[in-house]
Amino acid sequence: MTRSLALRINKTFFYGWIILFVSAVSYFFSSPGQTYSISVFIDSYIADFGYSRTLISSIYSFATVLSGLTMIFVGRAVDRLGAKHMLLIAGSLLALTCIFNSFIFTIPMIFISFFLLRFCGQGSLTLIPGSLVPQWFSKKRALALSLLTLGTMLGNLVIPYFNHTLIRHIGWNKTWLVWAGALVVLYLPLAWFFVINKPEDIGLLPDNETVEDEAHLSANLEKLQKESFHLSEASKTKEFWFIGIISMILPLITTGMMFHFYSIMRTKGIDDNATSIIMGLIALPGFIMPIIAGTIMERVQPKRILFVSLMLVTIDLLFINMVHTVPAAIVFILIYGISNSVVMVITNVIWANYFGRLHLGSIRGAATVFIVIGSALGTIPFGLSYDLTGDYFIVFVFMAILTLLSAILSGLIKKPEKNVEA
Repeated sequence: MTRSLALRINKTFFYGWIILFVSAVSYFFSSPGQTYSISVFIDSYIADFGYSRTLISSIYSFATVLSGLTMIFVGRAVDRLGAKHMLLIAGSLLALTCIFNSFIFTIPMIFISFFLLRFCGQGSLTLIPGSLVPQWFSKKRALALSLLTLGTMLGNLVIPYFNHTLIRHIGWNKTWLVWAGALVVLYLPLAWFFVINKPEDIGLLPDNETVEDEAHLSANLEKLQKESFHLSEASKTKEFWFIGIISMILPLITTGMMFHFYSIMRTKGIDDNATSIIMGLIALPGFIMPIIAGTIMERVQPKRILFVSLMLVTIDLLFINMVHTVPAAIVFILIYGISNSVVMVITNVIWANYFGRLHLGSIRGAATVFIVIGSALGTIPFGLSYDLTGDYFIVFVFMAILTLLSAILSGLIKKPEKNVEA
């Protein structure tokens, strides 16, 4: 799409909403690299290759850690090359990775596939859109970022059952080829034609605020420069580290739990067909996030919302040890889903609100390291808990304690002040 056409659209309809839509689609197409998608393939890998659950979990964790450490470089590339180029690169690499996944059969190949899936999907195709949307929205940032998560929520809702059904009918190899085709035919053209890196590139301002003249636009850019932290400045604040640790906890739990979810539900006496539906319900509460954003997030301090949400997760993680029926499992997953959605949106808002948007790619890249490492560390405790005790009681209690500690941290954060030299 040309810049002139985008400007014409913006007279009646803010182009940022188109950016938000494509970004949400990017979140959805990160699915091949997300745990809720990969987990559906795990039992097939164990059955076909004869590897233990702990070994597969360890490979997945190690690959996730390595991919997470690369996110800081992806973030810097977003600041340097722009979100559009990086979305095209990440989407193309993910399609090639899906093709590669269709013929893996050895441990080294499984490791490479896990690394590329996590790097391109779970890492890059969430980091880049998460840095792009705040460029276009300021006053409506909480609303926009909550709408952005609908892409992930939709993926959570439909992809486990979608993958499960395809694997049963055409096999796991061909299921990966379906994903490759979808990325090439459906996703990459959207990114190519519709993404513009930031409103200032076409003479606009966030939230479609009126640009009076060139001087007004220049003044806005100067203000943006003064208010935005460089990564080196942000990393010197306690908020950077506290928010990073908080943002690590739920990915730690979610990845470990979703990776072993079929096994967890079997210990509760719940069959695989019911599990594939229950697993998708984690996304359902996320569809009310725009309402929450509009009524609460703009009025209540983020750290208070974080505290309440994390305490709710703590209670929910203890509750699952008493779950033995499908209705109880549904209650658990719905409570976890809404709490997880709130925490995810709040932390995304905080990064932009606390540290500005000019260098957001680099800062979010560093922040994504926390998230991906948290994701990596989750699978092993769950696998060990099952292999050593035959159930998941101990690991859920341990995760509840970690969540409680992160809730305490959330009460200690506040917006940092940038030191500006006279």
